[in-house]
Amino acid sequence: MDVIEVQRIPEEHVDSHLRRVREDAWNVAHCPFLGRWKFLRLYDSRDPCYQQVVFRLSVSGSRDVFLDLGCCVGQVLRQLRVAGVQGPRLIGTDVQPRFVDIGYDLFRDRDHLGASFVIGDMVDPDDNRLDELRGKVTIIYAGSFFHLFNWTQQLFIGKRLVSFLKPSTRNALIYGRHVGTTRPGEPSASMASPYLHDENSFQRLWDEIGQLTKTKWKVEMEIIGELTGPSHRVEKGSRPMNFTVYQIS
Repeated sequence: MDVIEVQRIPEEHVDSHLRRVREDAWNVAHCPFLGRWKFLRLYDSRDPCYQQVVFRLSVSGSRDVFLDLGCCVGQVLRQLRVAGVQGPRLIGTDVQPRFVDIGYDLFRDRDHLGASFVIGDMVDPDDNRLDELRGKVTIIYAGSFFHLFNWTQQLFIGKRLVSFLKPSTRNALIYGRHVGTTRPGEPSASMASPYLHDENSFQRLWDEIGQLTKTKWKVEMEIIGELTGPSHRVEKGSRPMNFTVYQIS
């Protein structure tokens, strides 16, 4: 995976620019995504799901609109923009407003990105700032997101995502990557720790979301390697996984 090209910065200043921006982001939130520089990595352009997303967003007459859930500095939105997707079709949301400004600083594109951003907390039912997204989108990217929450929170997130879909949408697509597991436990409303999924448990989650929202979904998930990092922090059976959730009705 290549590093996203930083625009309008002399080559000799790129390294110091990246380090400064990363420090700014790290001061907002101490998370591995920032600590390991993953905010500079592109989605694999050869991935069939990514290619489908670019096509749907770019084809003439498209009604599709894309939401990056937990967008951080917005690198996913920038990749789609470079791929030819028009800015008004791109929306990012995050709980941290500073990440939006840091993204503009990183990519130097405040005057021409054209995307919009909505700040809000996906797991706070009283945060009505996210109401702005209701009925607006058809494609949702959730990278390194679901694995942060327990089963009950994920259920609430899923219901909220369905409310963000445009009325009469029957082909919504939700995709991304997260830490999954080959050993999922039984879901419990009292679980304080994040719930990690295999394909079957993630399908069960989306079956419940579907029952609550009168929609139906098909989950596909694949292991994409091994987790890196200190072994004492990696649970047995944990694996990085790509997932795709297709709306089927």
